[in-house]
Amino acid sequence: MQRRQFLSLTAVGLGGCVSASDGSGPRNPPTTPEDGEPVQDTRSLRIVDAVPREGGDGALVLVVTVENTASGTRSDQLVAKATVETDDGTTEYETSREVSLDAGVEAEVELSFDITYEAWTSGGGLSYGWDDQL
Repeated sequence: MQRRQFLSLTAVGLGGCVSASDGSGPRNPPTTPEDGEPVQDTRSLRIVDAVPREGGDGALVLVVTVENTASGTRSDQLVAKATVETDDGTTEYETSREVSLDAGVEAEVELSFDITYEAWTSGGGLSYGWDDQL
């Protein structure tokens, strides 16, 4: 869990758990793959923050702040998964949205789930990241 997210969720007193996959990778990633070419990270969209909230219809909504650090427009698929523990087991809900930002722009992206915020806060988890990382 990212510290900023943990602190903001603790202050609100949420029962759910939030985690992100922002593509930062391992602390010591390999510098050269087997074919000898250096690894290059071309992703320029960066997840800055994410906060779950209740939508107007009572649904769980994840508000994700994303920024484009590139010198041109970039697009990627943002994915989020919510899990809820019930007496019958774990149920998973997934949502996604295409994000496209101009160079140097920061924006909030809302991802809505087909589950109520109340049901999620009573024992759910939440993870999010880019399509190929989650």
